[in-house]
Amino acid sequence: MTKSEPPHLDPRQQMWQHVHRELVKYAKPDSRFHYDFLHFTPDFHNSALAVDRLVQLPAYRTASTLLVTPENSLEELRYRALKDGKKLVVGTYRLRRGFVLLNPARIEEKDLRVASWLDGMERQGIGRHLSLAQLQDEHISVDLCVLGGLVFNTNGIVVFEGHGLFEIQWALFKEMKLLRPNTPCAAIAHDSQLVDETKLGLDAFSPDKPGEVQCDYILTPDKTFEIKEPVRPSSGLNFDALDPEGLENIPPLQELKGIRMMEQIMESDRFGANNEKASEMPLSPDEQAGISMVERIMQGFKM
Repeated sequence: MTKSEPPHLDPRQQMWQHVHRELVKYAKPDSRFHYDFLHFTPDFHNSALAVDRLVQLPAYRTASTLLVTPENSLEELRYRALKDGKKLVVGTYRLRRGFVLLNPARIEEKDLRVASWLDGMERQGIGRHLSLAQLQDEHISVDLCVLGGLVFNTNGIVVFEGHGLFEIQWALFKEMKLLRPNTPCAAIAHDSQLVDETKLGLDAFSPDKPGEVQCDYILTPDKTFEIKEPVRPSSGLNFDALDPEGLENIPPLQELKGIRMMEQIMESDRFGANNEKASEMPLSPDEQAGISMVERIMQGFKM
């Protein structure tokens, strides 16, 4: 009886298996998830050296506000940025509690280290939960995005992202005009997480997935990679293509969908002064859903 062949793995899974074998040698375990990297993106030995490289970039030095993903590997970067007087917008785990704004001008210096922790940034007196609309009202403008991840290729593509949901964050902020289409993106990773897929006998990846954001820089403890003319998404979020469960569990997505619905209602002139008949008509289910969605989101945030 012949042995059955192992199941075929797609190229991204093959790259992850290759990385996992090496990353586990350098990764720092999480207090809750041990070495289960599918539940968190690990910090790693000498990650501070990668941060040293990042803070030398002109894009960092001139930035006032950073969008930073909630990865263990970015804790040192969050601390350094706060020490440098930069505001941080940090997504919570899988964006379940939206975004937290960390403003070092409003945080006591003794608490800056606590603010850099994922378990510390939401403590009272540290960070503030803000909706997308509230971030817009505070005139937040992101100058640099910094992300972590599990696997990157040498062409600046995020092969395995982890739980930061960076591409969703990018799309949300772009649609709300909280960042520019050419806002630079930098990734911090261990050298073992950066893979040339062609050396594994795989076809080279290109940034061709919908919504894919190609990094401008990848910083490791040993190297700085700069990607020329990285690709950015040209279209906005397609809610029809989103997983309904994901939409249900990500309040910022619900907020944006509600905002879109409200804008459509207003553009239809339903409530216009010259459209009294239309304003008396009952709201459609979609219109009512949009209004309810925005109200529900806003009630979850302290003004």
